[in-house]
Amino acid sequence: MSIGLFHTRLNISNGLLGAPVLTLDLLVNTVTKQVSGIASVFVATWPTVNFRARVWGDYSEAKLTSSVENHLILTLEGSPSGPLSQIAETFHLRGILGADWASGFVDYRYQEQGQWHVVRHAAVSQASTQPVQPPHHVQPLYAVAIQQAQTSGDLAQLKSVVSQGEQQLAHAGTLRSALDQLNAEIARLEAR
Repeated sequence: MSIGLFHTRLNISNGLLGAPVLTLDLLVNTVTKQVSGIASVFVATWPTVNFRARVWGDYSEAKLTSSVENHLILTLEGSPSGPLSQIAETFHLRGILGADWASGFVDYRYQEQGQWHVVRHAAVSQASTQPVQPPHHVQPLYAVAIQQAQTSGDLAQLKSVVSQGEQQLAHAGTLRSALDQLNAEIARLEAR
């Protein structure tokens, strides 16, 4: 275990398909044994959940009778705006972690849309603390806007949409022929 102040990111899930996945992004102070950070719960199935709370708490070291290693007893509370806020707490967690902060089991509950959801005995694993780089810049396509402009016969709108598409897709050679076809369509409409 690190001494002083360190960052850790934990993924917590019971492994069931469609079950909530909790991510804890924590800053740990080993001198005061205080923890703070962000808790995010994500559920991909209906009804989807995208819960976030600022969390704070502490941990203590414990030696379990059946083990030769030390374990950590972690306790966290959370709310949308932090520990000094007057907003009611919406997150609670209790768990036992390995001394390396990379394994263990927790029970937690979170309040989403006025209803408490409880998750018991979810497994802890360490997640990468490297920032996730988004894929290349996403460029919108204008098919719907072009189709609407074509059906309405609004030549100015069609030119504007095609111009925006040309600017954004200047480096995308594979879509160049589609733009050429649209420009030909504009020329045909102008010739009328």
